[in-house]
Amino acid sequence: MSDRRARLQEAESTMRMLQHEVRTPLGHIIGYSEMLEEEIEERDLPELSEDLQRIRSAATRLLDLVDGKLLTDPTEEIAQVRASDAPADDDATGTVQLVDTPEASRASILVVDADVDTRETLTRGLQAAGFAVETARDGIDALRRIADGDCDLVVLDILLPGMNGLEVLERIRRSRSMSELPVLMTAALKDPVDAIEGLDRGGNDFIAKPFVTSLMVARIEAHLTAHRSAKQVAALARQLEFRNAFIRQALGRHVPEDLLVELSERPDAATLGGEKSKVIALVADIRESRRWIAECTPDQVFSVLNNVFGPLGATVERYGGSVEAIDGDSLTALFGLPVHKADDAERAAACGVAMQLAMPEINARNRRGGLPEIAIGVGIASGGVLIGGIGSGEALRFTVLGSPLIRASKIERTARPGEVLACQETCESAGEILTLAESPEEPSQDSGADERARSILGVGGSQLISLRAEPGS
Repeated sequence: MSDRRARLQEAESTMRMLQHEVRTPLGHIIGYSEMLEEEIEERDLPELSEDLQRIRSAATRLLDLVDGKLLTDPTEEIAQVRASDAPADDDATGTVQLVDTPEASRASILVVDADVDTRETLTRGLQAAGFAVETARDGIDALRRIADGDCDLVVLDILLPGMNGLEVLERIRRSRSMSELPVLMTAALKDPVDAIEGLDRGGNDFIAKPFVTSLMVARIEAHLTAHRSAKQVAALARQLEFRNAFIRQALGRHVPEDLLVELSERPDAATLGGEKSKVIALVADIRESRRWIAECTPDQVFSVLNNVFGPLGATVERYGGSVEAIDGDSLTALFGLPVHKADDAERAAACGVAMQLAMPEINARNRRGGLPEIAIGVGIASGGVLIGGIGSGEALRFTVLGSPLIRASKIERTARPGEVLACQETCESAGEILTLAESPEEPSQDSGADERARSILGVGGSQLISLRAEPGS
């Protein structure tokens, strides 16, 4: 049974090759007839056009016979097939009307086919459409030209000597994606297996021989349009990533993705510096650090800091702030930089509350790791700052100078463990959505604070977040 199957497969392969050998010259007859008809039309020799049309119709009928499709009315059905394949602006004779477009003139096509007549026919048709055309006779030659050149699209025949077209396609796809280099597979067979296998291996399209030149040009233009769009998208992505990396590097701090999007739309995003801006500073500090650090090994100390500042940094980003610095046991964040928003005070206050609410989970993680439980105090202050660049070239960094950072640090020192304190200006900016303790906190003499701060218990509005209980109660 296996021998019989092998013989059947061998016979099928032989028939496919015979079909290919018959279809190829018939395709040449049709292709050359089309080109001659164009030339006859240009030279105004209508007496020759009728004979060429008969030759082309006969070749088309033979193709159908080769495929086992004997037509009952060949002349009519062949005309219908050719009319359905041709674009709407072709004339009644099926003559191809090619347009030399600017886009086509900039595209380079590599035609890979073992048959010299096919290469010549296709080259002439594509050049007439305004494409720059190179040719390759086999797979090795094609891969070399792709590696050395800068072609925009490949027309690749499946039945090549030695390395067949499917193997060539697999090698192309190892380094070039379908959007980077479109590949149109061709074959002188109408077996759908060829099309399916070519598309499965990464081909962008499949066109059976003989080619209708206008259809080939239309397919190529469609894939080149997608190819150009993909290149533009990739270029924009690279530009955006470069711009984002520059902004992060220049500012010297982590900037949330949504702020990077806004910055990328600002023409002055890469030239921030030497300007005044209003910001809100938030400082979160770990309480009694000296005590628990003395009780821990160095590895445990850094484990605690990572457990704390990882979630707190993520909280800052979630509320649209940027982490200015993490210095020892303290984190400083800014709201309103690099992009000022009307709800900066509201988000800063909500961020401080969210930090305190995150501490139970952080301490649970510490307990599981045999680490000490810790508490934080949070201070928030508003005010004007000067944004300026320090250094030059690759060492350039933008820094923030102004009172809010100092004031926030002083306010934070007066906060009790688990408390969020904010200056009066911040509370007024956020407005009535804040839930505050009844009386302002008196500044302690050893803190250096020169103003009363308000204890924030919750934030309403769109934030809807609150502490479970007033700290110290």
